[in-house]
Parts: sequence; C-alpha cells; structure tokens
Amino acid sequence: MRTLILLIVLAARAASAAGPSVAGLCEAWSSLDAAGPSSAVQGLKLSAGHLELTLASGQAVPVKAGEEVVGLFFKGHGYARYRSAEPLERASLSFNARKASSLKVEADGEALALATDFDELLWLDRGPLPALGAAGGPPMEAAFAAHAARTARVQESPPFHPFVAGRLDAVSERVARAELSGGKQELIWVHDPVIAREERLYAVRSESSIEAEIRKRLFLSLLSAQAIGHSLKEPVLPRFLLTDVEYELTASEGRNAWLTVTETWVPQTAAQGVFALDLDEELWDVDSRGSANQRHTRLTSARLADGTPVSYHHDKDALLVGLPSPVAAGTPVQVRFAIEGDFLIRPQGDSFWNLGLRAWFPQPGLGGQYFTAHGVVKVKKPFVPFAPGKTLKRGEEGEYNVLETRLDKPVQFFSVLAGKYKVHEETRDGLTVRVASYAMENTRAFKKLAGLAFNTIKYYENFLGPFPYTEYDIVEINDYGFGIGPPATLFITSEAFNPVMGEANQLFSEGINERFAHEIAHQWWGTVVKMPSIEEQWITESFAEYCAALALRDGMGKAKYQSLVTRWRSRARDATESASIALANRVAVPSDPRLAFLHRVGLLYNKGPYLLYQLHQELGEERFLTFLKSYQKSFAWKFGSTKTIAGLLQFMTKKDYAPFFQSYYWGTEMPKE
Repeated sequence: MRTLILLIVLAARAASAAGPSVAGLCEAWSSLDAAGPSSAVQGLKLSAGHLELTLASGQAVPVKAGEEVVGLFFKGHGYARYRSAEPLERASLSFNARKASSLKVEADGEALALATDFDELLWLDRGPLPALGAAGGPPMEAAFAAHAARTARVQESPPFHPFVAGRLDAVSERVARAELSGGKQELIWVHDPVIAREERLYAVRSESSIEAEIRKRLFLSLLSAQAIGHSLKEPVLPRFLLTDVEYELTASEGRNAWLTVTETWVPQTAAQGVFALDLDEELWDVDSRGSANQRHTRLTSARLADGTPVSYHHDKDALLVGLPSPVAAGTPVQVRFAIEGDFLIRPQGDSFWNLGLRAWFPQPGLGGQYFTAHGVVKVKKPFVPFAPGKTLKRGEEGEYNVLETRLDKPVQFFSVLAGKYKVHEETRDGLTVRVASYAMENTRAFKKLAGLAFNTIKYYENFLGPFPYTEYDIVEINDYGFGIGPPATLFITSEAFNPVMGEANQLFSEGINERFAHEIAHQWWGTVVKMPSIEEQWITESFAEYCAALALRDGMGKAKYQSLVTRWRSRARDATESASIALANRVAVPSDPRLAFLHRVGLLYNKGPYLLYQLHQELGEERFLTFLKSYQKSFAWKFGSTKTIAGLLQFMTKKDYAPFFQSYYWGTEMPKE
C-alpha cells in the first residue's frame, strides 16, 4: 500500500514538474471564470496592435483561466477605434465594411480607420493587464455567462489556441483578443502572432437558414487583416512543414471510416513543442431530399513514433498538439494519429465519396503543406478507390477493393475518392491515363477524354516542361459545372462525359474544353509550382486559366482566344472595386454570396489572366513561353510568389516590373488597353 501511495505521489510530482499541457490549458481556457465583485471603471485605456479601446464608464471584473488572470470583462459604455495601416487592403477594407458591417471607413492620414461604441467587452491579453480599482461592486457572473454563451455560437477555431501555443512555446510577441457588442456593430478583434500571424478584425453576423442549427450560429466576416512580423508581398516562412504522410484508410459500405496517419513535421524557424493544424471536426451532408445532416470526425489518439502519448485539443475543425518536449529547428518528429467517424459524405446520396480539398487528416496552413505521401485505401466492394501517385498495388482483399499508392514529390491538396466507377486505362509514351465514368460504362467518353488528356499534356510540355507524373486519373463527378485538379488527378463533372445528353449536360457543356485544359494545367500550376499563401492563389488559378486559353487558341483558333480576352477584360473591370487580385479571397458580401463569388472569380480567373495577356503582348510569343518554362524549371517542387515572378521577368528583360505588379496585382488598377 505504501509503495502504491509513493508511486502516485511521484507521478503527481512528475506531472507537476512537466508543467501545463495543451489539453490542460485548453480545458482551463474553455471555461473562463469571472466570479467575484466588480470594480468601477472610468476612462480606462486598453490598446494592442492597431486597436485602441476606451472604457469610459462602467464595471469590470478580472477573468481567469483556471487560477491565472487572463483578461477582464466590462459592461458600461466604451469606444473602440481600429486603424488599418496596410495600404494593400484599402479597397477590400472599404468594400467589406460597406457590404458586411454597419461601420463607416474614415481617413486617418494615409491609413483607414473604423470606429464604434460598445457596452460590453471581453478583453483577453498575454501582455500586462491594467490594475482595476477596489472591488466592491455588484458581481457580473450572470452577464459574463450570457456573453460566453453567445460567443460560443461563433463559428471559428478555438479562440484560445494562440494563447496556449504562445505560452507553451514561449513566443514573446503579444497575443490579445477583444469581443465587443452593444454598439453599431458586434466585432471580434484578434492579435495573433503565433498561428495566423496576423491582426484581424471581424464583423459578427447571424445567417438565415431553413436549418434550425444554422440559425443558432454566428458567423464572421473579415473586415481587415494586417500581417504581423512580415509583409503580404513576401510569404511568411511557416513555423513548421508537414513533409511526409503515411496513411491507411478503411471505408465501410456506408458513411463510416477509420484512418491511421503518421505525419512528419519539421520546425523551420525555432525550437517548437506546440503545433497548430486543421482537422475536420464537424461536417454537413445534404441528402437527396435537401436536408442537412451533421457528421463528425473524431480523433481518438495521438502518439509519437515510440508510442508516447501527446497532449492535444481538437474542436471546431482545429487541432492543437503539444509534444512532451520541444523539437529543435530542422529536426523531424513523427506523430501517429488514429481517426474515425461518419465523415464519408455521398453528395445527394450518390454512390461515391470524395475526401477532397479539406482537412480530412491533420494539415497545417498552405505554406506548411509540403509533403510526400504513401498510403493504402480499402473500400467495400463494389466501390473502386482512387488516390494520387504511382500505383504500388491494386487488388482485392476479401470484401474490399484495395489500392496502394506513393507520391515521392512534395504536394498540397491531397485527395482520395471512391465510388461505383467503370475504368478505362491507356498508356502512351510512359504515361498512363485512367478515365473513370460514374455508375456505367462509357466507351465513347473513355476514348475521347483519354485522347484529349494526352494531347493537352503533350501541348503543355512544350512550354511548361515534362508532365510531373507517370499516372493520371480523370474521374467523373456526378454533378455539373466544375472541375478540380489536385495532384495527379482531374475531377470533372458529367457534362464532360456526355456533353449532348440532356438539358443540364448541354447547358454546362459550354466552356468544357477550357475547364478541362485549365484543370490539367494545375499539374504544373499548383502542384509543381505551389502557392505559399491564399494571397498568391493567382499562381495556381490565373496561370492555369491563361495556359488553358493558349491551348484553345492553338486547338480551336484565335477567335476563341480573343473572345476569352474580351471576357477577362470586361469581368475584371466589374470586380476591381472590391479588392486586388491578392485579396480576392477576402471579398465578403453576406447578403449576396453570389456577388462575392463573382468578384472573386472576376479577380482570380479574369483579371489575373488578363495581366498575363498584357505581359504576353509585351514580351512576344517566344519570350513569354520562355518565361513560363523558365519559371516552372526554376521553381519546380517549390513555392512560387509574385515577387519571384517579377524578379524573373526583370532578369529576362532588364526591365523593373515591380510598378506593374504594384498597380495591377497588389493594387486595383486595370492596365490600359
């Protein structure tokens, strides 16, 4: 008995000596406490980053996470002023403030500012907290509980993750957060130098929906985002890279699946013990009757390669992992995850599912995705699995169809799909193209699409370099109007397979050749050359769109090409009021999502290609194609950037292209015709 007691005491002491864990701190932060008497406040100033708050008059109480005071809660009357000193976001801030909030943008010298009043504030801060006066006022627990309940409805990653990661990894920069309500506009402001590495201001909004669960929730519209410690023009070096993924996925005949995945992480800038990733937690499935159903992904364990458990917190599609001790920069560490859930979603009840461009396994942000992959997919018959890479095995194991593949070059956007498919396979000059038609044999489509793929790839190789893979899967998606081009794969909707059958097929067949060529171009733009951040998405979309236009020009004639140029110019003009190309993904119009979509498309898929058209006209055919090929060669299997694009153009022409990109890419101007 004494021995047992001694072991318990020693274990408790060891746990105490090890310090707080990710799970322990997240648990404390997830149930903040504002108990005790309040203090009268008058004229108290709070500030961090570009936010200034004045607590004019009211009551405040300290807020604790466990036993640690981490902020204060205030009720009364106050004023807030936020200043955007980032000139690159002037257009998007002005547009979003007008479309997604009730706030007015004011000039503040060369900057822009937003101001509002408020009557309730939760202030969280890893920096010094102000001293409150004598505590003898009324308790505020009920008011704080109501505030916390409302904030819990906001759809965002756990707001305390940056605080926990910053503390455990001893990040010196200040982490802070403000939640303001009761004034002109409910706002959330975040100063996060740890995970997002940005200072952000959001408008909080509700959303009408036929689904009661959606109506309960609150959503965020981004008004402003200012980089911390780096420039938007120079993609930030990620804290760590995901460099390898080993996985095994077993799928039931229904919605359930079991996944084991071993990931290799390499810290880039400093020793690191806490890693922030995305991982689906809640999903929505719209069935054939139009009803939305919740699905879930559950992380059941996380361990080091030697079996040592690691501490983690998984909620709202975000995962924070804490290692037993930090890992030095440049030192790889492996973590093995076990995941299960009903996350196999069959759109509209169809006989396929696609684990596509979302976080179905733990993934860092874009700049941290740089991984090779090896995996095994087991699906219940008659489903057929597809996964990118060199096929190591395709066969049967009892009631399962099994596929094993390997990607030996680093990628982003990894996707696995399975369903009822009929497959045609053809090999030419060392490249195998598979065409998979949904539900039924489609011999005509097999031959047509395989031939089109071979010809398009051969065309691109003339000025983009060798096709990056020896196997390429073209898979029908039982829907209309889109295509997706992840590594070694093309997902394309049904009109590509049966363009003259039925009204829907004919309606969406317009432009199918362009879409097909665009998605094939992603094997170079997006796979060989990667986008390091969402601000550089034109490297994937605009370049792919322009290469598709060249394919149509040389395959269908110059008239088709010129019609595309005319369309780009017109639609680009319509979108320039909302943002620059770089900030196309920030456009927010909550009352009209279609308008926001059209503006984004107008920038990435129209203005971006139009800039490339302008460069093409200036450089001439030979030098422009040399530019594309040289960039592909110089940045093969690397991250591209607009800065290096301008640098290569300057090297080739001895002309400074910085003003061109400043005006037309980072700015909202249109080139003169």
